[in-house]
Amino acid sequence: MALVGAAAGYCFAVSLRLSIAGLSVALALLVSQGLGIPVAHTPEALLFATLGGVLQAAFSLCVWVTQGTCRHLGAHMGAQVTARPLSEAAWNWGGGIRELRSNLTLRSTSARHALRFGSALAAGVAAYWLLGMHEHGFWIPLTILFVLRPEEGETFHRLILRAVGTAAGLVIATALSFWLNDDGVALAVALTIATAFAYGLLTVQYALFTAAITTYAVLLADTLGEPAFEAAGQRALATAIGIAIAGASFLIWSNPREEAAPGAAR
Repeated sequence: MALVGAAAGYCFAVSLRLSIAGLSVALALLVSQGLGIPVAHTPEALLFATLGGVLQAAFSLCVWVTQGTCRHLGAHMGAQVTARPLSEAAWNWGGGIRELRSNLTLRSTSARHALRFGSALAAGVAAYWLLGMHEHGFWIPLTILFVLRPEEGETFHRLILRAVGTAAGLVIATALSFWLNDDGVALAVALTIATAFAYGLLTVQYALFTAAITTYAVLLADTLGEPAFEAAGQRALATAIGIAIAGASFLIWSNPREEAAPGAAR
């Protein structure tokens, strides 16, 4: 986890697109650690995961084609349609490699983030195994993965939003669980609404996204037979530990204070 996390963190040196790819790989490894799938079933798991990724890509392609068609029709009808051109630098492999090489120094914010990110994720995984939190312990490194960023200010801002959103989500989910009283249909509707809000709010406001995804996670545990109050307590504890590890990682090893010169490593 330390190696994968460090590689994912270092992707921030190139672009947001590459960093999302790196975080997705780290997230897949985090989730798979708690599944307990026998080694013999690994090919099947890989197949299902691949099919899921292909379906997501196909859906994105359909949206892109639909937008292109709507733009074409709008132009024919005289509507003012502004297309956002895709930057050539987004696919500049040579530039990406140069960025990775130029940031191979501890004076680089990206290199420091890579080491900090990998170490924090490894500490999070170790914490939930040592504490015996096998059911919900992956929320510790998951919290670290979502809140830890190369910039100190952004990280501590997300830590606060994560804490507030988690607290709100735990209250909402626990209240809904007692109110719905194991009604399968009502729980399914609540899970669907929580998922829709989570995806809809992901790029809008991080605290609201956290509240929605927390509601979903606790209600899902309730449908699997775990008492909502117990699931909420485990999630709260795991989130608190993850926040503490992420915050401590910056307090132990912060970024360089001096301003980087133009063209220098970042």
